[in-house]
Amino acid sequence: MGRRIRKWIKRIALVPIALVLLECAWLGYRFNFSQPGLDGAIKHPSLKDEVTVTRDQWGVPHIVARQETDAYFALGYCQAQDRLFQLDAMRRLAAGRLAEIAGPIAAPVDAIVKGFRLRRTAEEQWAKISTQYPEIGAIGEAYVAGINHRIATDPTPPEYSFLALSPEPFDTADCLTVAAILPITFADGIREDPLNTMLQARIKDKDVQLLFPGYHREVPVTVMETLEEAESFIRENQLPAYHLPAPANANADQLLSLLKPLKDLNTLFGPALGSNSWVLGPSRTKSGKALLANDPHIGFTNPSIWYEAHLKYGDFENYGYHLPLVPFPLLGHNRNHAWALTMFANDDVDLYQETFNPDDPNQVKYKGEWVPVRVEETPIKVRFGRDTIAKVRITNHGPVITDLLKALMGYEGPDVSLSWVWQHLDYTDMAGFYKMGHAKTYEEFEAGTKLITSPGVNISYVDSANNFAWWAAGRLPIRPQGMNNKALLDGASGAHEILGYVPAELNPHLKNPDWGYIVTANNKSSVKAFGGIQDLQGYWQPTDRAGRIEHLLETAPKWDSESLKTVQFDDTAHATGKLLPVLFAALDKAGFDADSREAHALAILKQWDHAHGKESAGAAIYQQFFDRIFVHALGDEMGEDNLFIYTSLADSWNFMKYFMIDEANPFWDDSTTEAAEPRDTILAAAFRDTVDSLTRKMGDDMGAWQWGKIHTMEFTHPLGYLPFFDKLFNIGPFPASGGAQIVNNMLYRGLDDFETVAGPSTRRLIDFGAIENTLSILPTGNSGHPKSPHYDDQSAMFLNGEYRTVNFTEEQIAANARHTLKFSPGK
Repeated sequence: MGRRIRKWIKRIALVPIALVLLECAWLGYRFNFSQPGLDGAIKHPSLKDEVTVTRDQWGVPHIVARQETDAYFALGYCQAQDRLFQLDAMRRLAAGRLAEIAGPIAAPVDAIVKGFRLRRTAEEQWAKISTQYPEIGAIGEAYVAGINHRIATDPTPPEYSFLALSPEPFDTADCLTVAAILPITFADGIREDPLNTMLQARIKDKDVQLLFPGYHREVPVTVMETLEEAESFIRENQLPAYHLPAPANANADQLLSLLKPLKDLNTLFGPALGSNSWVLGPSRTKSGKALLANDPHIGFTNPSIWYEAHLKYGDFENYGYHLPLVPFPLLGHNRNHAWALTMFANDDVDLYQETFNPDDPNQVKYKGEWVPVRVEETPIKVRFGRDTIAKVRITNHGPVITDLLKALMGYEGPDVSLSWVWQHLDYTDMAGFYKMGHAKTYEEFEAGTKLITSPGVNISYVDSANNFAWWAAGRLPIRPQGMNNKALLDGASGAHEILGYVPAELNPHLKNPDWGYIVTANNKSSVKAFGGIQDLQGYWQPTDRAGRIEHLLETAPKWDSESLKTVQFDDTAHATGKLLPVLFAALDKAGFDADSREAHALAILKQWDHAHGKESAGAAIYQQFFDRIFVHALGDEMGEDNLFIYTSLADSWNFMKYFMIDEANPFWDDSTTEAAEPRDTILAAAFRDTVDSLTRKMGDDMGAWQWGKIHTMEFTHPLGYLPFFDKLFNIGPFPASGGAQIVNNMLYRGLDDFETVAGPSTRRLIDFGAIENTLSILPTGNSGHPKSPHYDDQSAMFLNGEYRTVNFTEEQIAANARHTLKFSPGK
């Protein structure tokens, strides 16, 4: 009897193990056999005519239709076949719904994003778009119908099985919501403005504005002027002085609790700004035709952020690059014209400190008077946690983004509202990109650029008629003269209110300049006044990349796509010519023993060619050294958390470039000691720390030090941050060339962490002398399914600076066809 009972107990004990094994077997099956069907026939009642989709050897769908809406139905279907989980993850991020699948860990990011009110604004804006532009409304409906039909008919991607979830249907407002989340993460202002104010509250004995110089400490490389022209204009015209608002009535710790979730949101995408784009006129190309080169930089994701697709219907044709859930390509080309984007980096986001009535929390002081606010209830669902309904107050400036932080995280700082152009003007960008893609003439394309509102973008353009041009597109706020917009603004008095917007036709623009090229690299458009703004306001990226590109273009009279590959992949630092002599002079005086490790490292740095190849020891020393200079010079004033945020901002390198030659700058002094340390003392201490850090990371043998050992790149899937799942979904890690403030701009987290998190999201070279030889590359591949051959088939080429030829002509597509889907009306 006892033996029989023990036997049954053993059998019962095996049941959970068997269930676990069955679940693992099921998940393994779903992982390996959940790919969508790429061949066959699809019917849907909303289709009006037949559509053919041919996928090529890179997994790019070439869509041929007779009706416009049918083409976009097929685009939505194909994009969902290849990227459904990415579409869903982006939708949840943009709507503040990550915690619904990730649990409490995502709640702080959800709180910030819901505070932005993107989803509700998108619903309002889509209703206006559909009324004003019915053709765009119809396209949006067809696009999401295609996505939803894929959800209903194809196998669910493996991520849903691991998460025990099912995808929900999509709607058109999802498209606009996702269109907004990427640009708000690009906005330096949502981090720099509160950091600036917080540092004022923290640092009382030094001028904090020295840390946020913009371009006021150099003659800048601008898009529209030569260095000589810019210098002459600055010398003859006094630029306005900026008056900083009084510090907010909050201590530094309170403001840090606002900055931390904003930093976490930015970390999801990495430090994103760093894009390059240039166009060459016929006088500067070997073909005698206009040429475009573009590599927009975004935080690395897996799958890649761009989805390539080729659409053709009626007299329309375009090979485009689509963001998740955005039906119109933001980059594209056809036989008539090609265009590219980089971020304008203009300031279209302000943060206001609001003053609420202590007797009525639903009244706020605005222009000196108590006025009512609108209150919206916002549900926040948390998987494995407690759901809640929080209230967000909407002022005349915008949503109070700290309301949800108070409700969910115990935030005790000032009430801060977000004022963003995207929320205050009608959003016509979808119409702008639609018109740009459909343009037949230069004038029609230009009309599309005038519809861009926010975020501001640089639009580079070339066409078959040999025009080459650039527009700074986006609505530019006009602010009170002399107001410093890089801090928390006073929401109560009315002194910091936006006065209006520059008419779009007065925005900076260039067409066919005599010197034969136009370069943009998130640098300032011009030192001159535009549309009532005496000095353009923005968070301009350092001029290093723009200066280096212009220098390289001047080394040869004419270029083609093949020779421009070396420019796009250039990894030589531009600022070293001015900075290294200062460093060498200081370190030579440090008195390092001839046999010391510091002396050997300094000798390597002196022999370095300023390039950032994967094998370079000099690049490792140079980048680690400047990382340590930030810590030794500013860590005492800022603290680690603030310094981490500061070094993610463009102004940190704008500051460093002049700081290095400004021996009298008060920030050289270590505020934790009684003595007043000079610059060279701090530099010597930072170099010793550099050698110690690199020794810990790569060992005692300096001959084995390599930049690629600490500067690595891994394309991380949303699930790949978890153990086990990283092996299933991630691509890499790999050693990476390039670096910060370099044309091949591979950006890293900072503060002793050189893992690459952002860089070129694509590289494109389009020569109208040989449109059939257009070159492109993605960081990973066009598919997001881990078992697809197109999941990572471009990653090795991307890392090595290689390209693939785009299949554009009918002959190219037919010769490289791999799969065919047929769509037709029916049930």
